[in-house]
Amino acid sequence: MTGFSQAPAAATPENAAAFIGDWTLSAQGGQGAVQSELSIKVDSGKVVGSLTWPGQASQSIKDISKDEKSLFLKYEMDYQGMAVPVVITLTPNGDKVALTMDFAGGSYTMPGTAVKKK
Repeated sequence: MTGFSQAPAAATPENAAAFIGDWTLSAQGGQGAVQSELSIKVDSGKVVGSLTWPGQASQSIKDISKDEKSLFLKYEMDYQGMAVPVVITLTPNGDKVALTMDFAGGSYTMPGTAVKKK
């Protein structure tokens, strides 16, 4: 069968090695461009992350999965007192990494790029 990718499974230090590090995320949405900082690391054998938006406290991300190509980071953000599910997808594409930020199950999406810091 071609055209089908494997279902995402829990990220491991081995399968997510290329994503471990600090990233700058740049996305474009209806309200304009935004930039945030993402850190992905291994803590006690588990892949975890933290996301920082300008002017906000760091958001811990513990639900991280990986398929053949992409890394998926899932968390909930507080928006005016409501928990909104967010999925950040990082997908290598040649020498770049594509970014998709999906809010509330696809109600609002922001495409962009992710750049790993050296």
